[in-house]
Amino acid sequence: MTTKPSSAPWADEPFHLIATPSKTLDGSLGHVHGASEMAHAHNAIIRGLNAILQQAPYVPIATDEQFNAQDVKDLLFYVQSWAKMVHHHHWVEETFMFPEIEKFIDRPGFMDDPKHQHELFHDGLEKLIAYSSATKPEEYRWKGTDGMEKIIDSFSKALTDHLYAEIDIFLGMGDIDSDGLKNIWKEVGKIAQKTGNIAMLYDIFPTLLGCADKTYEGGTDFPPLPWMLPYVVKYWFAAGNGAWRFNPCDWWGQPKPLEFGPS
Repeated sequence: MTTKPSSAPWADEPFHLIATPSKTLDGSLGHVHGASEMAHAHNAIIRGLNAILQQAPYVPIATDEQFNAQDVKDLLFYVQSWAKMVHHHHWVEETFMFPEIEKFIDRPGFMDDPKHQHELFHDGLEKLIAYSSATKPEEYRWKGTDGMEKIIDSFSKALTDHLYAEIDIFLGMGDIDSDGLKNIWKEVGKIAQKTGNIAMLYDIFPTLLGCADKTYEGGTDFPPLPWMLPYVVKYWFAAGNGAWRFNPCDWWGQPKPLEFGPS
């Protein structure tokens, strides 16, 4: 479980987090290792989504007396960064991970189910990116037919259903060579890092670091990044950007109270 920072609502709801398979199964096995790594990544996505759902309704809009344009601007940048993180994760899966698995076991189409699941929330995610990148603070709304809540509601269940289901897909790979699966995970990790770019240090990496709870279920070392990277991101690439106050964790993966809420 998470070391919650307070009794107030936090980013472990409304969508539930995924239990790490290696906490109850043999993590030395390739399919359990893969499912566990995927669970860590998926939980970061879920925490980011929950952090948005928990905080966005309480960010004052232009018609509110407490309206602050910078608050909305920061929220929209955070939402856009979270959506880009989700997009990148699934791009890596479809471009590298799924093809490598199918090639290794010589079964074309083996990963078609998760690819089809991606299609169910793709359009909604793209619409959210468009809204969060083009909307001016004075135009932002959470509620209503033209509000951000409606866009998120249009795809959030399909997204989270996929995030849960994909763990079971990997746990079902117990008949595949264990060492081979581990090697695929290593190679995919290397490829994912190589395909990264400087721009990601301004949006995707700050979101990932702030949604990776290192206290979860007694502790985890996800994401496996160089120790100095959080310092570089915090003090250089993320410096001066108020969007990261919407993150549910600090730069070192420790849960912190949410910036906006009922109080």
